[in-house]
Amino acid sequence: MPDRQRLLDDEAAGAAVFGAVVATIPDSRWNEPTVTPAGWTPVVVLAHVAGWLDECSEVLEAMRAGIWDPDTREEPVEAINARQASQAAALTPSEAQASIAAARVRARAAWSGLPELTPAAWSWFEESGPNHYAKHVHDLSAWLAGAASDPDVGAMLQADAEGWVSFGELIEAADPSARDAEGWSITDVCFHVAAWFGKGADCVEHDAGWGPPWESDADRPTEEVNAAILARSRQMTLTEARAALNDARDRLRAAFSAQTHPSADVKDVFKECTVDHYAEHVPMLRRLTGSEGSVA
Repeated sequence: MPDRQRLLDDEAAGAAVFGAVVATIPDSRWNEPTVTPAGWTPVVVLAHVAGWLDECSEVLEAMRAGIWDPDTREEPVEAINARQASQAAALTPSEAQASIAAARVRARAAWSGLPELTPAAWSWFEESGPNHYAKHVHDLSAWLAGAASDPDVGAMLQADAEGWVSFGELIEAADPSARDAEGWSITDVCFHVAAWFGKGADCVEHDAGWGPPWESDADRPTEEVNAAILARSRQMTLTEARAALNDARDRLRAAFSAQTHPSADVKDVFKECTVDHYAEHVPMLRRLTGSEGSVA
């Protein structure tokens, strides 16, 4: 599992970026539609973000009380979103902003109060906090720039978050001293994925796909680049590699969500560095955890 404080820091950083975008909304545009594909106003977006933080808090508080049932049939996401949008209709901009501030305090307290961090708790907090902020940073930034928000961005950030949780479970379960048949350790896997996050972020930050000038080492064979990354990881501790992994992922996600209209090439870079790359290394992680037959 990720470090408890690390995810609190990620939530705070994501909220700060979201708040900075919100701060640029002109007073005259708070009730203007078309922020999202559903045509929400900024007021509705803020109430929606606060609403999901409260949904997260309810789940985490139930987990702490020992009464959360993962098999309980949940209300469909579309129904929750519609309910939140309806309730937001009567809010003022200041009330919507205050609702986020209060919901953040509650969600952070619920996360901090958990006696044990589980994959389910991690998923709820990350997806309702940092992941959700990033999605709507894109929506609001695109709208303020006079462009339509890209519906692929939210779905891709969501897919990354879900793949990241499964990937992280396997990282957590691996014996740091274990090696697979090719000699790879969990430290090697972490830094390898981190390095490709970083290469991808170079491209996305410049609104470019793979290749020169923004992809470092683009003129070298992939096998040679991977060998150099592996050599570097052999000089690292697991703690250092895990920190590099988290930092590089945060950078890539921030770069992607900041794109008001990412090109197909940028989307390809993001997908290949995230869900595709996680899937590629799942078999190796299963070998390292001795769980070849299952992801859990």
